[in-house]
Amino acid sequence: MEKEGISQEEKENFLVHSKLFLQEFESVFIVYLSTLWKKYTPEIDDEEVRRLAHLVYQRLFECDDNIKLLKEELLSAMNGNALKVGFLLSRSMLYMIENYIAFCREHQSISYLELLCECIQRFIMVCEEENRPLSSSSFMDFSQNNDVLFSHTNTILEAFRTMQNKDEKIIFLNLYKGVPISSEASIVSIEDESVTFQVDALQAIAIKLDNHAFLVKNDYFAKHMKADVLAYHFHNNTVTLNNFTYLLNMPALQRESIRVHPDIIATVHLHQFNNLQTSGRLYDLSMNGLGVVSGENNGVFVGAKVMIDFELNGMSADRKIEVQGEVINIIEYNDSYRYCMRIFPDRSMSKKILNYITEREKEILEELNEALQEYSI
Repeated sequence: MEKEGISQEEKENFLVHSKLFLQEFESVFIVYLSTLWKKYTPEIDDEEVRRLAHLVYQRLFECDDNIKLLKEELLSAMNGNALKVGFLLSRSMLYMIENYIAFCREHQSISYLELLCECIQRFIMVCEEENRPLSSSSFMDFSQNNDVLFSHTNTILEAFRTMQNKDEKIIFLNLYKGVPISSEASIVSIEDESVTFQVDALQAIAIKLDNHAFLVKNDYFAKHMKADVLAYHFHNNTVTLNNFTYLLNMPALQRESIRVHPDIIATVHLHQFNNLQTSGRLYDLSMNGLGVVSGENNGVFVGAKVMIDFELNGMSADRKIEVQGEVINIIEYNDSYRYCMRIFPDRSMSKKILNYITEREKEILEELNEALQEYSI
C-alpha cells in the first residue's frame, strides 16, 4: 500500500471492473480533450494534441513516475503554462466522471465511482506537485476540504470516544505477504489526537511490519480508515495511532480469494497466440489471477489472451501449472513491467493452485508468528 492516496492495487481493481467503459470511452475522451486543447492553444499540431490526449488517458491509471513524465510533456506542449495544463486536466476529468456515471446508469452496472475519483485525485495531485503553493487545494483533493470522505480529526476522535464509552470494538485489517490479518480491537485510551488500542498479538506485528493500521468501517464510521503508528507495546499488545484518514476503498476486502506472495523464484512464460513469448518472475498468485514482473514486453497488451505456464514448489512431483489467462493491466516501471492477469484454470490446475496457496498461507502465518516472537523478547 502506498503511503499517500490510492495504491496501484486499487487502480488495478478499477481497471478490472470498468474495462468495458474504459474501452468505449477512450476515443470520446481523446476527441474531447483534443478539441478543448485546440480551443486554448490553436497553434498545436492536430496529430500531436491527439497523441497527448491519448497519453493522458493511459497515464491516469499508471504509477506516479509515469504521471510525472507525462506532466513534463504537457508543460512543454503548453509552453510551461501550468495553470492551463491544470485547467485542461480538471475539465477533462470532470467530463470522464460525468460519462462514467451515465454509462453505469445506462448499463445498470455496479458503479466504482469512488475508485475512479481516487484515481483522478492522485493523478491531479502528482501533476500539480511543485506547480502550486502548498496551502492551495487541488481539484478533487478531498483531504483538504470538508468532504465527508475525509472528516476532521475532531469528528473521528469524538466517534472513538463514543465507542469507548459504549465498550464497542473496531476491526483492524492488514495484509502480510498477501494474507489478510484481521481481528477486533478495543479502545484503551484517547489522548490529544492519538488513540491507543488493545489488539490481537498477530495484528500488532502485522501493523508493525506494514507501518500503518487499517480500520474497517462500522456504524460509527461510514468509510474505512488508515492511520499512522505512534508506538507499539508488544508486552501488552497495544498500538497507539494518529493521523486517521478516511479511505475511498479497501481492496483487501474486495478480493475473491487470498492472493499470496510466493516464496520461490518461479519463471513464468506468457505465450501469445502469435507465438511470441514473454518470460518473467511470479509476483503473486490467487485462484483467479496472478502477477508477473518482467523486463520484457514482446507485444503483450491489455486484453491479450495468453497461455501461462510455470512451476510451483511442493511435495508433489507434478508441479507444472498451465492455464489460460487474460492481461487486465500492465504497470510500467523504469526498467520492467508488471503484468496483472486473470486466469481460468481447469479442475486439475485449480487443485494444484489451491494446494500451493493453502500451504503458502500457513508458511506466511508461521513467519509472522516468528517475527512476533522476536519483537516480544
